[in-house]
Amino acid sequence: MKKIYFAAVFTVLMSLGAVAQTVVRTTTTSNQQTVYRALPNGHDGLNVGASFMLPIADLSDYSSAGVALDINYLYPIAPMLNMGIASGYAVVFGDDYQGPIFEYEGEDFQYIPVSVATRYVPTEKVEFGADLGYAIGVSNGFDGGFYYRPVIAFNLTEMVQLNFSYTGVNNNNSWVTWSTLNFGVMFNLN
Repeated sequence: MKKIYFAAVFTVLMSLGAVAQTVVRTTTTSNQQTVYRALPNGHDGLNVGASFMLPIADLSDYSSAGVALDINYLYPIAPMLNMGIASGYAVVFGDDYQGPIFEYEGEDFQYIPVSVATRYVPTEKVEFGADLGYAIGVSNGFDGGFYYRPVIAFNLTEMVQLNFSYTGVNNNNSWVTWSTLNFGVMFNLN
């Protein structure tokens, strides 16, 4: 059933993208000529990258760092709007604790996010967006949960992008709020 759902979502996104306009027609009044200018598409297509994760809130009591590998495929569905799918692999390293009686070895928490990605591209250099989906827990101490990641990105070139994001994973069974600030780089492979 999940395969059919993802195939249907992908088909809808692709069909919307087929009619997306990538140019704007502007008419100047001085000499009555029409000029076409390309709208910014941002980093559409296949993108891969990595992020450094800084745990915040409750998670900072149990971890001091993490890393993530990111991959997404974005398709222009409307002028200045890209949508697609995103995934990756993230690990938040558990800290060791020395208590008064015993020592506790921290466990690393790992998950695979599966999400829908949206990016608004107002200029060639800046993108805003969010990833919404589910984080599949890979480690024993983390079951996964609702995954959300608002993103602001700065396109340095057509191939290189710096991004800053906040990642949250909500799980009703967890005693820790999963929150990180992320600083990363993405590479466009088109």
